[in-house]
Amino acid sequence: MAHTAPDELPDRSLSNSPASVIDGGLIVIVDPISTGACLAKDLDNRGYRIVRVWSDGCPDQVKAHTMKGMEVTWVGTVQVGTEVGEAASAIRKLGGPIKDVLVGCETGVRCCDLLAAALGCRGNGVALSELRRNKYEQIEAVRAAGLDAPLQVLAASTADVEAFLAGQPHGASPFKAVVKPVEGAGSDGVSICDSPDAVRAAFGRLEGTRNVLGLVNYEVLLQEYLRGDEYVVDTCSMDGVHKVVAIWKYDKRSFYGAPVVYFGMRLLQLDAEPALSGMVAYVEGVLDAMGIRWGAMHTEVKLEERGPVLVEVNCRLHGGEGIWLPISQLCLGYTQVSAMADAYLRPTAFDVIPAAPTALRAHGAWVTVRARASGTIRAMITERLEMLRELASYLDEYLPLGVGDTIAMTVDACTIHGCFNLAHSDAAQLEADYALAQGLVEEGLFDIDATGAAVTTA
Repeated sequence: MAHTAPDELPDRSLSNSPASVIDGGLIVIVDPISTGACLAKDLDNRGYRIVRVWSDGCPDQVKAHTMKGMEVTWVGTVQVGTEVGEAASAIRKLGGPIKDVLVGCETGVRCCDLLAAALGCRGNGVALSELRRNKYEQIEAVRAAGLDAPLQVLAASTADVEAFLAGQPHGASPFKAVVKPVEGAGSDGVSICDSPDAVRAAFGRLEGTRNVLGLVNYEVLLQEYLRGDEYVVDTCSMDGVHKVVAIWKYDKRSFYGAPVVYFGMRLLQLDAEPALSGMVAYVEGVLDAMGIRWGAMHTEVKLEERGPVLVEVNCRLHGGEGIWLPISQLCLGYTQVSAMADAYLRPTAFDVIPAAPTALRAHGAWVTVRARASGTIRAMITERLEMLRELASYLDEYLPLGVGDTIAMTVDACTIHGCFNLAHSDAAQLEADYALAQGLVEEGLFDIDATGAAVTTA
């Protein structure tokens, strides 16, 4: 498949080797896991000296959430305890000036703000740190800024749940509401409820439990259900200048009883749909309301009849271990990871990136690998795998599991078992391949032994 390069793209020819690094300053990455590990690898490849910091909110089991091949050479590793100042002192002792403090994963958002302030580095400050992790607080900040936001209640008791239910529009048909952790990630713990009793039950399941990030759900977020299509607007900001580095349209469906499962997403350019320009302006307003001046943000928005409405802002890179990055690189010529690094370290390259993606080199889509049963993989369904790899738009894949591995039934973003990345210069070809790929995944890529009974599934 041939692709035509855009007229102008960031020239990183001078930043891909250690010889191009001007000084020996340190770059600190807080919780460099998931796509944060890709950021660390990018900086390591550019020749920068990087320090790994584990926040006090990052559980040990999450620290290993990194793809193979993302290994880097760390100048040092610092564990943050109860005092951020002690961690700042430990970092200073590693030698060299500290250039920047960057966040790698959701668990490190607050710590990154605090550490950047303690080290005197540029960042988003600490005054609004709470709302950058707390989904309830950020929605209220957006509402206070005069932007549309969903109706919501932060529930710490059954009385709060009843107050939320009493405030729902009477006669709305059919009834729907969202129940989710106030500080979660992916779609962990998210319930789409079809009745008041389902809301009560979902609250009971979450109250006092630990989410995927290891945080206790002391409070649960109850929200108006937004019925429109869902989009992701990925941005990078440099000193208050926001640039949209990717627009994705989610393909989320119910899956064997799980209400919110990622089937895939498509990369869009700004004129792909009439409402996208307004959505971009809305998101930029959201970022301003949250005090964002630096770094990567992953903003989820639903397009309602009344216009774009915020689902949540994740104040870090688009996650999923960065397995979608090849699509961005091929279709745009840059990624959110490279744009973030440029924003901090090579501003002239960041300046060249367009304000929003207006011209794609190719059309791209991401297809998830799912499992409708839990068990042990007995065999790979090679015929279907080969059919996927022979698609005209096949770009690459991430398929970490194999024969003998344990696989969990897909119920959320954390139980997606890989992906197939697709890209093609012909939009119609991509759409045809996307549909075929979804069908093959649905038919099954694994032969699973589930509690003694073999199940062919994906």
